Amino acid sequence: MVVIKCRIIAEPREGTRHIYRKKNDDKNSIPGPLIRGKSGGRLKYVCGSCGYLLAYNVSRKEISGGTVFQCPNCHNYNEA
Repeated sequence: MVVIKCRIIAEPREGTRHIYRKKNDDKNSIPGPLIRGKSGGRLKYVCGSCGYLLAYNVSRKEISGGTVFQCPNCHNYNEA
């Protein structure tokens, strides 16, 4: 498994990037990645600030260049 540490960025303007984030009503959900790959990818994306697992078992095809993750742990915005 290849681990990719994301780059921390400022909050993107609304509508400019696709942002994966934990839903507000998911307060009681089990902690885990925002995305689990379906194609048996070999990549893991982690938060550039706190190391939280953002995406697991994904391929480059599943994560586009404009993808941003908002970390559910530290709330920073991460560029994939």
